[in-house]
Amino acid sequence: MEPTPIIPDYHGRCLTRLLGVVGRQSGAIDDHFSDLGEALQGSSATVLVILDGLGAGQLDDRTEVAPLLAAGRLAPVMSVAPSTTVTALTSLSTGAAPGSHGLVGYRFAMDNAILQALQWKVDGRDAQQRFVPEVVCRATPLMRRGGTGVPYVAEKRFETSGFTKAHLTGSTFVPFGDPEEIGTLVERALVDHAFVVVYLDAIDKTAHQYGLELQFDQALSSCEATINDLRRRLHADVAIVVTADHGQVDVGPTTVTMTPATLSLVNFMSGEGRFRWLHAHPEQRTTLLERVSNELQDSCWVYSRRQAISLGLFGEVDDDVNDRFGDVAVIPFLDQFVPDPTEKKEHRMRSRHGSLTEAEMWVPLVVL
Repeated sequence: MEPTPIIPDYHGRCLTRLLGVVGRQSGAIDDHFSDLGEALQGSSATVLVILDGLGAGQLDDRTEVAPLLAAGRLAPVMSVAPSTTVTALTSLSTGAAPGSHGLVGYRFAMDNAILQALQWKVDGRDAQQRFVPEVVCRATPLMRRGGTGVPYVAEKRFETSGFTKAHLTGSTFVPFGDPEEIGTLVERALVDHAFVVVYLDAIDKTAHQYGLELQFDQALSSCEATINDLRRRLHADVAIVVTADHGQVDVGPTTVTMTPATLSLVNFMSGEGRFRWLHAHPEQRTTLLERVSNELQDSCWVYSRRQAISLGLFGEVDDDVNDRFGDVAVIPFLDQFVPDPTEKKEHRMRSRHGSLTEAEMWVPLVVL
């Protein structure tokens, strides 16, 4: 029996609305985050920590690994579609749904190319001049307060990336080389700012390489130690809010298989293994949709572009964003992935994300 997909509610308790509450951009009370608003009352400043790749379910299963985070849990928050870093972090930083901000996946169509947005590359080459990041992202990041950039503390290697330029325009990037530097950098930033963001990607990297086993627990424990150090350093009236961009499923090498006859209708692919877009040869869209729907009905949600948009997966879709999608979306609900023959290293990943399952779509919200 096909499960029910989790369709993002971009006007509800979703990442799109979180920054407005945490960053105190508006004095209005957000009914969907009333618990968070109450938890932040009386605080003089807020530090938002983003743990890339930590789903609410993964934290719930590991309360003994991260007791500090577990003790501060509020109700979880919904990610976006696809549930992947590029799209979710951009929705978090801009407050916009994917159909508005335009960074609609890990890999998406731009003109006659496929842009790998996390590294901002086309065919393995830097594409920042060809596809200017600040132009590709069609929504303005909410990363300024009082005329100055919000301090964004993250690894130095991200500082000049195209993705950083796309979703963090206006912020003040604060690089670190070692996680042990984070506490000092945050303390310095709070001297002149009442809102600081910290981004940690160790959990997601570890999950991709090792799955949701011992190494994942170790990465979570390490991030908890960093947050615990922050809590000890900072004044009691500085609130620490922790969330994530998406969760994970441990898939390993288990792939979704389509027949050669069906694959012959596919011109190329975009997206990623848990939210794969098939781009059909001309005049083959309808046939491709019918065949994929029949072949994969027991393992995947399959939608045409029009169906996916009508379901509200991406919110309102701007006309200039529409062509960034493929023709047929293949979204596994079993622990499998749809391989792209052009992605030679893709099979090495253990855990994945992107789909509309509970494990991938719900992320934690913690206040300390």
